[in-house]
Amino acid sequence: MKQLFIFSILFSLITACSNRPTINIDVKPEINFQIFNSYQYPQDVDTSFDANPIMINRIQTAIDSNLVTKGFAKHEFIDQNSADLTIKVSFTKQEKQHDSSFSIGLGTSKMGSNSSSSIGVSIPMNNKANIITTIVIDISDEKQAIWHGSDSYEAKADLSMEQTNQAVSATVKGLLANFPPHKTQE
Repeated sequence: MKQLFIFSILFSLITACSNRPTINIDVKPEINFQIFNSYQYPQDVDTSFDANPIMINRIQTAIDSNLVTKGFAKHEFIDQNSADLTIKVSFTKQEKQHDSSFSIGLGTSKMGSNSSSSIGVSIPMNNKANIITTIVIDISDEKQAIWHGSDSYEAKADLSMEQTNQAVSATVKGLLANFPPHKTQE
């Protein structure tokens, strides 16, 4: 009985700490995606201060490897209609601080006619932040949005380039797992 009790506590702790799904997909339901066989990326260049063309290229490379295996052909951007689909990608990064700290708290006591008091101190143990990266993929057909997907991954701020490539590839693969969507029968 004691083992069952310990198992149930461990199970509840594991499920309480598990990540909930972060994939969000929105599709225009009346679109028949089976008619599309080519895609392109627009030539728009983000010139904002925090733009990272290397990360955009990393995301596009992951998309390419996923879509090519599904029979899509990549076209270079000539004009808006040079391919069936236009894919825009973006990403955001948000810092998530760890709230780990070691606390020392002392209280008050009274013995006879003597009383004493003390102060509590909280010492941060590890203030390295994790970074939550959200990848957004928007797909349009002749400037009409037909598919939107976003997903996030969380990693340490000091991730290597190889680890970043793997995290981006896994995130994009999850996003495009059911792309192209099959038209539902009505």
